[in-house]
Amino acid sequence: MWKTGSSRWKKLDNAAKIFPSLASPEDPEIFRLSCELNEEIDEGLLSSALTRALEDFPQFTDTVRRGVFWYYLEPSGVRPEVKKESEPVLSPLYGDAGGLLFSVTCYGKRINLEMFHALTDGTGAFVFFRNLVEQYLVLSHPDRFDRSAVEIPDVPDREQAADGFTEHFKKGVGSPLNFEFLGDRTKQKKVYRFREAKNPDLSQSVTEGWVSAEKVHRTAKSLGVTVTEYICAELILAIRSTMPPNEKNRAVAVALPVNLRRYFESETMRNFFGIFQITYDFSDGSEDLSEVAASVKKSFREELTQENMEQKIASQVKMERHPVVRVCPLFLKDFIMRSLQRVSMKRRTVTLSNVGRIAMAEPFASFVGRFDVFNSSSARQLCMCTFGDRMTLTFSSVFSEHEVERAFFRRMAKVDEDIVVASNYLR
Repeated sequence: MWKTGSSRWKKLDNAAKIFPSLASPEDPEIFRLSCELNEEIDEGLLSSALTRALEDFPQFTDTVRRGVFWYYLEPSGVRPEVKKESEPVLSPLYGDAGGLLFSVTCYGKRINLEMFHALTDGTGAFVFFRNLVEQYLVLSHPDRFDRSAVEIPDVPDREQAADGFTEHFKKGVGSPLNFEFLGDRTKQKKVYRFREAKNPDLSQSVTEGWVSAEKVHRTAKSLGVTVTEYICAELILAIRSTMPPNEKNRAVAVALPVNLRRYFESETMRNFFGIFQITYDFSDGSEDLSEVAASVKKSFREELTQENMEQKIASQVKMERHPVVRVCPLFLKDFIMRSLQRVSMKRRTVTLSNVGRIAMAEPFASFVGRFDVFNSSSARQLCMCTFGDRMTLTFSSVFSEHEVERAFFRRMAKVDEDIVVASNYLR
């Protein structure tokens, strides 16, 4: 058995508890981070770099096990291996047999990290991934870099392993059985949902586009909105253009994960995010980009407040601690979680996630071409990140039809005529 980190079992963080219950062939709850260097990847050196990275972050070799009432983490004892990429993207990692919940592969100039969401969120994963890339560059260019230059968080292990939800929970805030994450039925009309054919093998269709971050920022600024608000508006209008005539009266609901570290002082490497949702009703608003963007901006300002984030945390923690929930056996929790997720998905159209700008120390940055991020989805999700002047926008879905993706990138081509689009499907 390969020894890493503590041999003790650990609780899953508050947000992570749902992912083992929800993992399915349609959505294995996996996300991928990729980094394309300016040179071919040496598989052997990448394997050595992974060993070094896991010395700094041994917690990522944990696996999820079933308990009587909750899932929990324990060391897997499995030695990670780097492989050439050969499997479909976002293939399932979690299973009852245990094993590693992440994989590292390479192809050409690209390094890929895929991870089961129960281990961490995108923010925590990027800290680990950046360390891995820097370790690789140190090994591949020993004349240029020293291992001491690799970025390692100066954060105590206790803080890295902290559950941000319980640490920032405030008594007297929120309701113990508040199902706000399902979407607010009182505020919205019927929501438009995609009814497209799915891939026969339920594999993930991935479409990514690369645009100039400066041009996108300039366009967003001209509309008086942030980049995320602007991309959200473009996404809503792209979906609108593909809606069948008999469903044009339905609203478009966009779910957006938010990094709670921006609202609470936390250095946790575990999951610490919330989800808020905005809805645009075309029966009350126009199809003009400036008006849609203004409406999105207003919704962001109303939703993204310190008070709302505190309520989200309090509601989730109180639900977890509710006496009935605590004594409910795990098989019943699984059923309830899946049922709630089905309700939640019926109240949203699409998910948009902005990881933001990725920073690397300049000695390493010049060797990197771009980063990419995307998440498995049983419906459709758009993820975005920026490195230098390259913004990467990536759709993932289980659908075999791609009209929304085409409509969206046609709109983005008006912003940057040098846009490049690629996919893992032929049509």
